[in-house]
Amino acid sequence: MKAPITVYADADFAGEVDGMRLTTGFVILDQYGAIVNWKSQRQKTVAKSTVDMEFNATALAVEEGSWLAKVQAELYGEVKEVIPISVFNDNQACIATLMNGQFRASTHHVGVRYFWLGQLVHEGEVTIMYLRTDEMIADGLTKGLESGKHQGFTRMLSMMS
Repeated sequence: MKAPITVYADADFAGEVDGMRLTTGFVILDQYGAIVNWKSQRQKTVAKSTVDMEFNATALAVEEGSWLAKVQAELYGEVKEVIPISVFNDNQACIATLMNGQFRASTHHVGVRYFWLGQLVHEGEVTIMYLRTDEMIADGLTKGLESGKHQGFTRMLSMMS
């Protein structure tokens, strides 16, 4: 059975020149491939590493995706088996850290998000997978793209043919 929710999470490390804050973005698709939610947001905190920023972006996206999966289960009836949410991220260090459980929190808020997200992964509620940056649907929500990449981004979102 196909995942009820597919999440694409991305972040732009220190993309804001003035304050070095990151921009996070996510796109959430339902089981039919329709976009049910998306977000692009400048964060209030400054990440100290690319892993920190990807945890922030992924945690925000999974929070929303988990909520949508619960709403979907409520609307369409109880599901006998847990079907994990599929989460795609383009940061291999973030994925490896979540998968092997070796995390050294540099800040408290990242540590809390890490353990929450790690628990979902280890309980089978979330499946996290690597996706190359050039295939990342959420990439255009975190930074400006040159013309060719922008066209590819809108094509991935089914916004143009």
